[in-house]
Amino acid sequence: MEFDAGLTRNKRRANAMKIRFVFFLMITLLLTCNLVFANDTNDMIQQTEEDSMKSDTPLVGAYYYPWCRGSEYQWRQSMRLLLTERQEPKVGIYDSQNPEVIAEHIDQSLRAGISFWGVSWWGPGSLTDQVFKRSVLAHPDSSKLKYAMLYESTGRFGSFENPSYDNWIRDLEYLKENYFDDPRYLRIDDRPVLFIYLSREYFRDKGHEALSQMREKFPEIYLVGDDVFFADSEGSYNAEWAKNFDAVTAYDVYGQSLRPLGGTHEAIEALARNYRQAKEAANSVGTAFIPAVAPGYNDRAVREGHPGRARYFTDVEDSEEGDIFREMIRQAALPTIDSAADNIIMVTSFNEWWEDTQIEATAGTAAPSKTDESESGTFYTGGQKYVDYGYLYLDILKEEVFRDKSQVCSK
Repeated sequence: MEFDAGLTRNKRRANAMKIRFVFFLMITLLLTCNLVFANDTNDMIQQTEEDSMKSDTPLVGAYYYPWCRGSEYQWRQSMRLLLTERQEPKVGIYDSQNPEVIAEHIDQSLRAGISFWGVSWWGPGSLTDQVFKRSVLAHPDSSKLKYAMLYESTGRFGSFENPSYDNWIRDLEYLKENYFDDPRYLRIDDRPVLFIYLSREYFRDKGHEALSQMREKFPEIYLVGDDVFFADSEGSYNAEWAKNFDAVTAYDVYGQSLRPLGGTHEAIEALARNYRQAKEAANSVGTAFIPAVAPGYNDRAVREGHPGRARYFTDVEDSEEGDIFREMIRQAALPTIDSAADNIIMVTSFNEWWEDTQIEATAGTAAPSKTDESESGTFYTGGQKYVDYGYLYLDILKEEVFRDKSQVCSK
């Protein structure tokens, strides 16, 4: 009996230990599952938040011109070098191939929240092609930005009245072979982006066969037409025009705002109306919209016929340098960004000094000037004040587009 009793007690202890072990194992598994579930849930929440932020985050591009040779003769086609006290770029009179200049331009772009350059491209073997391929893309800092091509149609198609599209398919073959597959090339919906200058002159009631050939041979191209333009507030953008493109934009900001209406608030309001109407029309046929902004315009050192516009409001007393650019971002660009085009905002331009649309930093050392080297003393300025603005426009762009600094991103 004593032996049987001891055996029974031992069995009870063994069973109790088994029960405790099973209970411990169940608790451990439950806690592990809860932890995994919690982590997965947190990951899902974080991913959702990131996706939401990404979908709402503007992506800023700037048109970039790699054509500067560093010669005094070429640079004197910039109005600012003809002022009584000349205003130069921060890096001085530069050659676009200079690696120090490229590094500085990339740094300035990052300072402004610019994610990509729309690079002016004049065809295979052109100066812009060679500098971009051999100097910009070869630069050790090049991967800090993305790049897309701005197809310079006037140099590839010829006159508006009698255009030739013979270069078109060959040019696209070259771009595909040399650039489109580069990991630094800008993509929307995993498609390489190509901006085409003055599409409104070459693909309205003409050029349809050339576009059809492109779509058939290069369906992957995300084509952005420089298509939105009307020089008065009575005009409107036709949705039928937008059907030719994946997205439409406006390179010439000045021509439909500051030129007809001067440096006034009315000009900014007109531009905002243009953009709202154009976006609605484009979206109605499944085409995206990309707003563009520009700080000012003055090409008097290159050609006559366009009134120069300084960079402050002339209808507001004590308006300051940069006010026009700031209001253009607020009223025209930010309200019309389009998620279908990755919320892109284009800037005309980073460094087109010959039309004085650049936001590139100046030296910031010269005094403001209303006078120039012309016989009248005001042929180039028109009597308006031009300021050696330094980093002002880079900083305005960053401040206005990315009020939440955590939103600055590269695509």
